[in-house]
Amino acid sequence: MSTIEVQQIGTNRYAPAGANAVCLYGIEGADGLTLAQLVSAVCIRRCAHLESRAVGRMNKMTQNNTYMDALASVCKQIAADAELNAAANIPDSYEMRKADRNCTIYQFLTLECGLDVTYAYPLTYKQRMDVIGTVKTAMDSANTTSQEDVIELQSMINWRDVTYNASSGIVSRYGNTEANIAGNI
Repeated sequence: MSTIEVQQIGTNRYAPAGANAVCLYGIEGADGLTLAQLVSAVCIRRCAHLESRAVGRMNKMTQNNTYMDALASVCKQIAADAELNAAANIPDSYEMRKADRNCTIYQFLTLECGLDVTYAYPLTYKQRMDVIGTVKTAMDSANTTSQEDVIELQSMINWRDVTYNASSGIVSRYGNTEANIAGNI
């Protein structure tokens, strides 16, 4: 049995209004397959690829959400008059990448998050508000990334649905055509 390799699959923007035309480019290894089998195989492979990317995107979104939770927790500490050399209260769900799990607020913000929060101890009110502003900016950036991930995930799911629908439509049409031909013979 040969392996089907497809370089690209997509919908044709020149398809009739309300229809989806599937375009396959660079097909190799399709010898002996009917058009319906070929389309099914290609569409199923494409759907599996999209599913894999969607799972990866969902994992990234989970990591981003736990990062925002950790930032929010540390921001609450700072707002409650904790100094930057106090132990950071980081949720267990957050997986530390660069800093030690038992790090200080300063170490978490600088090493783990890459934020610039260098101030002398004790913090003045203005310095505390500056640190909180820096953390909020990092949270806003993470939130924007999260929203972009949601849009990308929705796009992948839509493409997967279009691919499944195109595959099932073509297989159904060819199945009906073959049944009609057999009935006429």
